[in-house]
Amino acid sequence: MKIPITDRELKLLTVLAKGRHFLKNKEKPNRANYIWGNSNEQRDLLGVLGEYAVSKFLKIPMDMSCGLEGDGGTDFIFGNLNIQIKTTKYKTGRLVFNNHKEIDSDIFILCYVNRDATEVCILGYIKKESTESCIKEMDLGRGIRLVVEQKHLLPISELLNYDKSL
Repeated sequence: MKIPITDRELKLLTVLAKGRHFLKNKEKPNRANYIWGNSNEQRDLLGVLGEYAVSKFLKIPMDMSCGLEGDGGTDFIFGNLNIQIKTTKYKTGRLVFNNHKEIDSDIFILCYVNRDATEVCILGYIKKESTESCIKEMDLGRGIRLVVEQKHLLPISELLNYDKSL
């Protein structure tokens, strides 16, 4: 599912990402600056773009706040499900977790942002309980991580059929 990002939206989201970046650096001043070819600022912008695209598609409000406490691993509440968005700049990107403790949301959604940030592709989602059967350990250049390949993701359109009143 492709979600276009206008120039105006990109400017707003860039400001939000910079605010979150600033506060994250205050909270953790020694966090690694470059991971998988992305600076902290780039990672923060990718995350905000992914969250925004999912909020547009699912028509649920996005948290536009900046805070030292972060989101605790939940980007959205959708009905009775908590959702975590993971965003990458790689078309062949994967859901990547550092450890099993990070797999604590009900739903994980993977997004891809194109090079000039004019479009976000929502690549799909997976439920927490489904990760157990398809997760693999892989070394992606920064040590062993837990990985879910795109082929295991379901189309995001299926979430629209979820009864939010549950």
